[in-house]
Amino acid sequence: MSDDQGFGDLSWHANPVLETPHLDRLAAQSARLREFYVHPVCTPTRAALMTGRHPQRTHAIDTYVGRAMLEPGEVTIAEVLNEAGWRTAIFGKWHLGDCAPMRPQDQGFERVLVHKGGGIGQPSDPLGAERKYTDPVLLDQGRERAFEGYCTDLFFDHALEWMGEQDARGERFFCYIAPNAPHTPLHDVPQALYEKYRARDLSPEVFAGGPGNPPAKIDPDKLARLFAMIENIDENVGRLVDFLQERELERDTLLIFLCDNGPQGRRFVGGLRGSKGNVYEGGVRSPLFVRWPGNLAAGEVTGDFGAHLDLFPTILDACDVPVPEGLALDGRSLLPTLRDEPGREPRPPLVIQWNRGDAPKRGRNAFVRHGKWKLVNHANASVSEEPTPWSPQLYDLLRDPYEQSDVAAAFPAEIERLGELYHGWFRDVGADVAADEIRSRYGPIPIRIGGEGAERVVLTRQDWRRSEGEGWGRNGSWTVRFADGFLGEQEGESKPWNVRVLFPRGARPERVRLGINSGVWTFISWEGEIEEGMTELTLTGVERAWVRDRPCTVECRLIGGEGGEMGPHQLIFFR
Repeated sequence: MSDDQGFGDLSWHANPVLETPHLDRLAAQSARLREFYVHPVCTPTRAALMTGRHPQRTHAIDTYVGRAMLEPGEVTIAEVLNEAGWRTAIFGKWHLGDCAPMRPQDQGFERVLVHKGGGIGQPSDPLGAERKYTDPVLLDQGRERAFEGYCTDLFFDHALEWMGEQDARGERFFCYIAPNAPHTPLHDVPQALYEKYRARDLSPEVFAGGPGNPPAKIDPDKLARLFAMIENIDENVGRLVDFLQERELERDTLLIFLCDNGPQGRRFVGGLRGSKGNVYEGGVRSPLFVRWPGNLAAGEVTGDFGAHLDLFPTILDACDVPVPEGLALDGRSLLPTLRDEPGREPRPPLVIQWNRGDAPKRGRNAFVRHGKWKLVNHANASVSEEPTPWSPQLYDLLRDPYEQSDVAAAFPAEIERLGELYHGWFRDVGADVAADEIRSRYGPIPIRIGGEGAERVVLTRQDWRRSEGEGWGRNGSWTVRFADGFLGEQEGESKPWNVRVLFPRGARPERVRLGINSGVWTFISWEGEIEEGMTELTLTGVERAWVRDRPCTVECRLIGGEGGEMGPHQLIFFR
């Protein structure tokens, strides 16, 4: 699953410039579901893919500031397959929690090689490796390790090596390869491919003239960088397909390709309306190529649609592994659809919603798909304290696949029917909560500090709850759970913690204060002088400030000096 590669970012989908011959080859060999849906942004799609459940049920509702954390009690596809005897691995982007107990190795993956946060180039980057797509520092089995090479190449290199090892041992395997390309930033891309596309005509006129909605004007240099990253993915998919052929694994391997959401920005999307972030087709449609020679006939499947929620039960169905008793999934197996079995039941209604903020907002940036009809309400995910207006649009996707003609006024009965489906779904997924219940329902999941796998814990703005500022925030706090020690007297053996405080770029504070609240605030301040040029400091002897194994709040303030009061860039707890 690639990251921010849109529906039109394939030569198979008639992109007039981009070349993806290996993905085209895979498409030609695959059963292809023409209408396949994902969420309009990263984390909700990944949560749905891993659990087969709506992200509103799983806590992973947004992409950052403490809202991209998968509830540890959720059961992932890796856990189910691992329990059934499959070896499991992830290479690339997880984006469902960087710290225990939310890491991929906490959720069923045995082999783990991932970057942190929602992408390289974000506040969760390891120190010294900021914005490095080339020669990145990745988490290898939970430990930071420097690598040589381009990140996408590295993820595929290690995936192929791991699969080869499993094959040599006669093991069955589930391998999840999720490169962070072509997600921004775009400063570090494969150079030769960048030069190739920079020499091409990338003017808007080249992409205009087809049916549907024209792409917006886009900076040609940016587009050349995006296309370089995408063709690099294509080359690696070619390596993967060749590997399976050389190992004679083709007929025994279910190979699935999809994208996590629409493209960042209105580039060529095959005429579809919208892009990443909204729920028009261009923001939520993904390719779905499923290759399984001898079991699935190659060709395009039409007449029904599918979604990311369906891949969990589809994979279990293909592997002949039952859904665990008591596990309620929101998807259903796509194998009957992909096999075009006669008399199969059409897919039930699908609801997808994503909005910024600490909780789902009724009606905001949501769609309902049932049969040929698609209801869209308020395709804007921005934060607002005002109630979202209920003024849905209605599209007949059979006649109007590009969503150019709103027919809501002509079909009021369909608006009422689909609206009832949406409101019932909103209640069913547990999103219909009072304002004073939001934190208990969707508040941050406690990060574990101490114990196995949490001997060194890095707290970043990816997982804090912002209390001041926009975007990643100026100030915020983390919810944590200490595995040992407690407020007042120590019980048993418990070493104090050291806390490394990393300053934001350009910050020159006069004082630094760490606060821990487990029912009462305890503050630890830096007693020494903060000299000019310092970019970090370490607080030592941090102890007796929390109740063991109880959620508590951690905050840190850099006070005075240039820039005023602000939070740290990162906090690192270690012993």
